Amino acid sequence: MSRLHAFSALIAVLLTLAAGVTARGAVLDPPSLRCASVLPNGDVQLTWVVPPDPTNIFQGYVVYAANDQGGPYAVVGNIPIYGLNGYLHAGAGAHVAPRFYFMTTVSVDPPPNESIPSDTLSTMFLSVGQSSPLGSALLDWSQLHSPPLGTSAAQLQVELEYPLGTWTPVAAIDLMTHAFEQVIDICEDSLTYRISLSDQLGCVSYSNLAGDLFADVTAPTPPVMVTISVDTATNQAVLDWDPSPEADTYGYIIVLATQGGNQIIDTIYGQSNTSYLWALSDAGVGVESYTVAAFDTCYHGGPPPAPNTSATKPPHSTVHAVTVYNKCLNTIDVIWTPYVGWPVVLQELYVQMDNGPLVLLGTFGPGITSFLDDQVEPFRTYCYVVRSTGAASGQIALSNQVCRITSYPPVPGYNYLSNVTVVAPDHIQVTDQVDPSASVHRYRIQRSFNGEPWQEIASLPDVNTPSFTYDDLDVETDVRSYSYRIIVEDSCQNEVLTSNIGGSMLLIAEVQPNGINHLRWNGYGDWAGSVSGFEIYRSIGGAPFTQIAFNAATDWELYDDVNNYLTSNGRFCYRVEALETGDPSGVNAISVSNEACAVQPEAVWIPNAFIAGGVNNSFRPVVAFVDVDGYELIIYNRWGQEIWSTTDRDEAWDGRVNGNYVPQGVYAYYCGVYNGTGNKFEERGTVTFLCCPDQ
Repeated sequence: MSRLHAFSALIAVLLTLAAGVTARGAVLDPPSLRCASVLPNGDVQLTWVVPPDPTNIFQGYVVYAANDQGGPYAVVGNIPIYGLNGYLHAGAGAHVAPRFYFMTTVSVDPPPNESIPSDTLSTMFLSVGQSSPLGSALLDWSQLHSPPLGTSAAQLQVELEYPLGTWTPVAAIDLMTHAFEQVIDICEDSLTYRISLSDQLGCVSYSNLAGDLFADVTAPTPPVMVTISVDTATNQAVLDWDPSPEADTYGYIIVLATQGGNQIIDTIYGQSNTSYLWALSDAGVGVESYTVAAFDTCYHGGPPPAPNTSATKPPHSTVHAVTVYNKCLNTIDVIWTPYVGWPVVLQELYVQMDNGPLVLLGTFGPGITSFLDDQVEPFRTYCYVVRSTGAASGQIALSNQVCRITSYPPVPGYNYLSNVTVVAPDHIQVTDQVDPSASVHRYRIQRSFNGEPWQEIASLPDVNTPSFTYDDLDVETDVRSYSYRIIVEDSCQNEVLTSNIGGSMLLIAEVQPNGINHLRWNGYGDWAGSVSGFEIYRSIGGAPFTQIAFNAATDWELYDDVNNYLTSNGRFCYRVEALETGDPSGVNAISVSNEACAVQPEAVWIPNAFIAGGVNNSFRPVVAFVDVDGYELIIYNRWGQEIWSTTDRDEAWDGRVNGNYVPQGVYAYYCGVYNGTGNKFEERGTVTFLCCPDQ
């Protein structure tokens, strides 16, 4: 019993005592007041439970009402019908303020006795206001009874009239709660609310009606991304998110997040349409990041007006995988970016070989972003996919599918040392034909002579041309013949080819007696074709080379008779050219030997007398194989005086000086010449001059 009820009962007892009443009859219990419902016009409908009356002493019910819980209470109704359990308090005005009620029962025993008051009920008075900022309805109401009646329902209902004439529950609220906020999802309209509370009796207490003109200016809840995965068949990103819970969610805006800023790429409609694949996605090229915003059906602002649109949550990013293939080690390094959007708890790497089944290659915890597959084979196709898993349901993301066709670096199909030729006494040029389609690390050039071990003298990187030449400047071509070969390393630095051997020709020229020069040489070796023969060239005294002979392929020497060239300086130089025939490439090579020189010894014949007017009427030395440019003849008289000289080997002294014969007698001479080696030959002696008969 409330304090008000106890106070009313106490007053009744005191009044009875004051009247001198010393006895009273039986008194019925008051009604059990259960519901106080406000009608739209402010009238109040009361509902109660009829008290038991086994002795039939009921006289009537009295209804008391007040505008304040503390009173004063006034009788607003007398009800003489025992079985009646409801009363309408017309004109109560409960639509402008709460009204408070209790009831008593009056018995017929003399003097008339009135029961103690029932529990006091208050009408639930509802007030509705606007939120700040706008967008929500704020409801506040008074309670029916405090504490709640034991027969009341566990929750009271917040009801909305929309559209007009249709009431819809929008929330179930705990009995001790007296406030509620509803986010408006109706674009703009007058909305009316009421509070209702059911009782076990079957009656319902309704609050007054309250409302206002409301507009939906609240955007839907930002969508929560579940995952962004990659369709491994197309390498396009696929987005999945949870729907925004607001019923008026009309659609979603798909946003691509880039380093240059966010870019709207599409708009889709329907609250439950929560999956998206972008046709222009290419997650196989790089990481793609996306986020999603939700919008409703209500437009505001402008011009032009725009729908209420949510913010976006931080973007999620795809897992992007790449591979690094090492052909030489037969390994593929798979490297991927971590999933961005939720914490990764597990990562799995799958591999598919030659369109076979996917096989789990490895399982990793968070933070691992690479794996070295060292079991790959050449000439296969390997495709890799990373599967990332989060802690929550649905948090599964696939990476792009990255494929790698394995191979082995193209191995040279051939290497042909096509020519070794002498360029100068300290210079040999080596020409090598290579396979330009191959992948080569380097060409190693090796040299040998006189059967000694091979020595590496140089290496060249991949030339990317059909051939290359190497100039060996550390040679003595007039002393020895050199052999060469090429070792080819593929791009993995493995030796894969050794060329044929090419050897330079060493020509030796030797002086034989009687004006003969003997030439001999070694033949050229290891052409792809064969040697058709040798052309032999000669230079006399430094003059240009001219061909003097052609030897067969097996004839490696020549005897050259040079007696017809007595007037030369005696220096004869030679070279030999080997000619290839039948080369498979159609390009026949020519290998040139060193230049070898043979110097015939100088020959000088000097007469010891001559006679003017006789058969031997002049004095001239006869010389062979000497340098005419260095010829010198001087005649001296008996006192050692030079009386005549010449540098013309063909000019003779006829015994005259200044047109007159010298006296008959003995004269000294000096003859100086240079031989083919450049050494000076000098001869001194005397000659007897016999003068004419008339002297």
